[in-house]
Amino acid sequence: MRRLLFLVVVGLTLNCTSEKPKDTPATLNLNPEEEGFNLAASDPAAIQLADSIMHALGGRSNWDKVRFITWKSADGLVSYYWDKQEKRARVEDQGDASVALINLSTGEARAQVNGNDDPAKAALSNAAFSRALYELALPFLTKSKDFSLQYMGEDTLAKKRYNSLVIIPKDSTGRYKLFVDKTEKLVRYWSYYPAASNVAEFVLPFDNYQKQNEIILSSNRSNGSGPKDVKVEADLDKKMFTEF
Repeated sequence: MRRLLFLVVVGLTLNCTSEKPKDTPATLNLNPEEEGFNLAASDPAAIQLADSIMHALGGRSNWDKVRFITWKSADGLVSYYWDKQEKRARVEDQGDASVALINLSTGEARAQVNGNDDPAKAALSNAAFSRALYELALPFLTKSKDFSLQYMGEDTLAKKRYNSLVIIPKDSTGRYKLFVDKTEKLVRYWSYYPAASNVAEFVLPFDNYQKQNEIILSSNRSNGSGPKDVKVEADLDKKMFTEF
């Protein structure tokens, strides 16, 4: 898989310029940063672009209203359930008949495999959910706790020009880059760069947006990667997040 991703990266031409993204007054001051976001290490052009993305996705107020989101992994074997407002998650993996319950506020995770407690699986599921959440919703999460943002000018990717937004997680071993449509302000590709590397580990589509409850989410992407069958849910049994 890594070889495939590397080949995709090699085949892409990336050229940067320093032109800053344009914004409209409608996006200003409507997307406050989460407590713990590293504003001091983020440049104004990056903040402006992040706010434009949120506006294009439906706006911060509509995003904040979302309670539950469910989706499946690209291969359909793993089901994710996210209680966004209560910061809890459930991960069901058909591959090993496991269920994990995660408290996203504390980082605590518990898991059972075939009805038996499995701390190792709990750690794996916790990490898997974090990756899956970025695959699903990173454009919404640009001003999250422990993130900083940098605007990297424009990139040429697949013969089209994009605004380039880099997300740098605190104490991370790498960084993410979002390729943002200059007109629609939607993320069209995303990539990941390991620490101290200028070669992307992957560059993947972020496409096939669908409107749900006044926001738009990317699902069932054109290359088969990322989340499948994404649904915004108004109500789920709360026991799903506390009981196996």
